[in-house]
Amino acid sequence: MVALTEKFLAAVAGWPVVFEARKIRAAGKVKSARYEPPLLKGAVRAGSRLYASGLRLVSETDVENICSCRASQVEGDGMICPHSVAVALEVIHGEEKPHPPPSPGTL
Repeated sequence: MVALTEKFLAAVAGWPVVFEARKIRAAGKVKSARYEPPLLKGAVRAGSRLYASGLRLVSETDVENICSCRASQVEGDGMICPHSVAVALEVIHGEEKPHPPPSPGTL
């Protein structure tokens, strides 16, 4: 099983893609994300479109982008898009979202 880390994502996609993916995630555009090795799957909203995004992680050197975005379809093999990396970031950091404080009536 491939361990998901930002360092791994930068190695396979490049830091510029990771930075763009961070923006996508910070904007709340990742609508779903789950990692069931070897598949990382999720959905990302971009404008009015919802992209099925993710990665097939066979090994640390065998990674396939599985996003329905135009860039992924045009660039083809070897290109990992920010949508798929944003899904990975959601899996990595998903539990780090701050929880709202309890309302005074629920204490």
